[in-house]
Amino acid sequence: MVSTNMGMTALFEQFGVLSKQEDGAYVCHDYLSSDYQIDLERRTPTQSRGSIAPSSATSSSSSAASSNSGGINEVWREKICEWTFQVIDHFDFNREVASISLNYLDRYLSTRMVNRKMFQLAAMTSLFLAVKLYEPTTLKMSSFVELSRGYFKTEHIGKMESSILWTLSWHVHPPTPLGFVRNYVLLLEKSGSSPAVTTEVNEVARFLTELSICDYYFTTRKPSSTGLGAVLAAFERFDENTLPLRVQRAFLKLVRSMEVIDPFSDEVQGCKSRLSATYHQDESEEEEHSEVVQAPSAAYEQQPIGDTEAPKDAGRFSPDCVADVDSSYSSRKRCCNRT
Repeated sequence: MVSTNMGMTALFEQFGVLSKQEDGAYVCHDYLSSDYQIDLERRTPTQSRGSIAPSSATSSSSSAASSNSGGINEVWREKICEWTFQVIDHFDFNREVASISLNYLDRYLSTRMVNRKMFQLAAMTSLFLAVKLYEPTTLKMSSFVELSRGYFKTEHIGKMESSILWTLSWHVHPPTPLGFVRNYVLLLEKSGSSPAVTTEVNEVARFLTELSICDYYFTTRKPSSTGLGAVLAAFERFDENTLPLRVQRAFLKLVRSMEVIDPFSDEVQGCKSRLSATYHQDESEEEEHSEVVQAPSAAYEQQPIGDTEAPKDAGRFSPDCVADVDSSYSSRKRCCNRT
């Protein structure tokens, strides 16, 4: 809880810094729109769209990639997001890493056209880079090669890592919706919310930010708007006795006093509405999805991946091969279970 004026000042300054970041180097464009894709196709030489990825792989993988070259779509992105969560959960990494990884991927794909093979390589390398920067125990590059079951080599990941870093101008510490949620929760405490309610709001909002990662809609929304939308959607779980209107009004007043975001803006309210609808849909389907169990891949049951420790997911599932992502589909809800 922020208990001093100096603490509030520091928090407001932090909001200001994060706001400048999300409006600057970390902006992501609507790169899947038809007009943007046309412009990318004009600006991206055809020969460069697959120059980093292997020129050949197994005959089936190679033919699949070549038959699906061209612009990517929201379905591809959602599937790769689910794969990202699988890997993160398998190794018990912080789930916020998924938000960072997808931020790298989205911004990278805003600069060039890629085929399916390059898309998979960029996604896998984005995760590798995010894990390396944000996790105390990282996976070796060879481990990611094994995650691709030999579909990509270390040199492909190394070249793609350099390409991503240079393309992003080494801006690799993006503000995340969950990061903003943490700060909003501090304002909620200052507004008079009880510790128990504040904790519950934080947990629900955290869950909603995870759902937002796989939804392309939020790619072009500011993390501050997504985070605030998640908090406001979480408010709907409580009656007036549990979370009094005076507390909610005090919270909104504090948010507005920062002068960096308007909680009543169309963007924030749009984020709130979409997240609220997603949350209620998930609640109604939670029992059904909880019964879905994915069979572990035999290849990963036989041996650990790379030189890492044994996974800590209690055998929940093993990550699919990234090359198989286009042929598998699992619900976003299952990949974002509340804990």
